[in-house]
Amino acid sequence: MQEWKRTLTYNAMFIVCGAVAGMLGPALVYLADIAQASVSQISILFTARGVGNILGALLASRMYDRFAGHHYLIAMLAIVIVGLLAIPMATSLMMLIVIFFFLGASEVSINTGANLMMLWLHREKAGSYVTFLHLCYSAGAMLVPFVFVFSTWLSGDFGAGFWLIALYSLLFPILLLRQVSPTFESSGTTGAIAADKQKSRFHAYLWVVFLYVGFEITIAGWLSTYAVLEGWQQDKAAILISWFFLALSFGRLFAVPIQTWIPAKALIYSLMGLCILGSVMLISLSQSYLAFIALVLGLGCSALFPLMFAYANSIITLTGRRTGIVFVCCGSGALVAPSLTGPIIESLGVAAFPALLLGLALLLVWRWWRLLVIAGR
Repeated sequence: MQEWKRTLTYNAMFIVCGAVAGMLGPALVYLADIAQASVSQISILFTARGVGNILGALLASRMYDRFAGHHYLIAMLAIVIVGLLAIPMATSLMMLIVIFFFLGASEVSINTGANLMMLWLHREKAGSYVTFLHLCYSAGAMLVPFVFVFSTWLSGDFGAGFWLIALYSLLFPILLLRQVSPTFESSGTTGAIAADKQKSRFHAYLWVVFLYVGFEITIAGWLSTYAVLEGWQQDKAAILISWFFLALSFGRLFAVPIQTWIPAKALIYSLMGLCILGSVMLISLSQSYLAFIALVLGLGCSALFPLMFAYANSIITLTGRRTGIVFVCCGSGALVAPSLTGPIIESLGVAAFPALLLGLALLLVWRWWRLLVIAGR
């Protein structure tokens, strides 16, 4: 019963994580209004959050090995709650930059901690649990626009939406205080692996994470812009991202029972095949198929990260430090590939976008194959 209580707590808490990660895009115009900034100026909040993600993951990599996991999660939740409450009261762009820097650092720390607690709690059985955890993350990112719509009914703007998310977040410090934090125990499989072999496996896995996150965030950040450049109306192009995240969420939901029938490595290769297929379709098919292509890409991305994360736990001892470094690579991937996409499109034309996605997908497959080769030695 204690195991299930903690599992439910982590899953419900991960909805907060997804909501905090997904709220910046829908609220960008509102934030520009309260800070009296232009849309181009307010885009610096993405950079502030990204830098916060990287530094927060570096800090978390040390903290989860030194302190009880629940204690550090409670501290990060407190920062999230304060930051959410402060957003509607911000009066300048600089205040928002500081707030979103700390929100980025605390959100990635909660992300790291929830993944780590789930691994330490369920150990060899963690695969489906981690997949469902990331389904809750997707649900939070999908629900946050509806929270802001409800907020406009309450107060006429998005301000109350941030407070509603903060109110929901208040549940989890209380629940975590009443529960015992899982502790790290090296499994018999990974504990017997020599340190040099673990190091080579870990470095190979970091490349996989970096490429996957770059692939997913490039789609989420640029697919609608690609559609606009191809002649779509802006409102219709924006819906493509909704289709992408809808397919991503359903893919994670169905991956939970499918894992009992299909081996993890075979499922990962199947999803990577969908990523390649979607990229090829983007190159070869007409733009009228973009909605269907978004669904294919969403299904391809859906369960890749949780499946690869759970597999890595079976071949590497994932301490708090190593898990933090994994999320540093996540933040780096989310910054590098999407940031390079704009200059690439500007210099080579809009047709370079699907070619870039295909290149990232092929590199991802190659690095995953390399990880399996290294792990098999």
